[in-house]
Amino acid sequence: MRPAQLPTQIPAVLERLERWLAGRRPRYLSGLNPPATAAQLKELAARLGRPVPEELQALLSWHDGQGEGFVGAFEEHWLLMGCQDIADAKKPLDADAAQTGWRSEWIPFLDDDAGNYLCLDTAAANRPVRAFYPGKAEHPVLAPSLAAWLADFVTQVEQGTYVEEPERGAFLRTSS
Repeated sequence: MRPAQLPTQIPAVLERLERWLAGRRPRYLSGLNPPATAAQLKELAARLGRPVPEELQALLSWHDGQGEGFVGAFEEHWLLMGCQDIADAKKPLDADAAQTGWRSEWIPFLDDDAGNYLCLDTAAANRPVRAFYPGKAEHPVLAPSLAAWLADFVTQVEQGTYVEEPERGAFLRTSS
């Protein structure tokens, strides 16, 4: 799959997810923010000091993260970050990189509210999705691209392999 194809696939995958959420997880869907505006994406690029990767723009153009204080997770315990969340997290992550193992080429897009992130590795081809856990020696690649990660996630959701934990709103994978 060529990188130029990635952003065009993401909106179709997110449309499938939107339909699924509307029917089976409407409370979570209602807690998502509206799509990011062109101005918000431009501000994010300015704060990052680099262009926002197209696949991340596609995700943020679907919903600009979750509403503040909303209880519920996008996937497992991961919260969907919006433009402001990404920019606010990136600066201290970059500043503490020497102590934590973070790399300035990474852009977070999911946050577990405990200092861990899923991020795009913009230094690598196709910008793979990487897990970041501060202080750990390894930061594994979870998917070859955001498009691949989203496609797998949505397919698994549609197949019924995720269940929402009602008390805390985690969206847990029940099988692989």
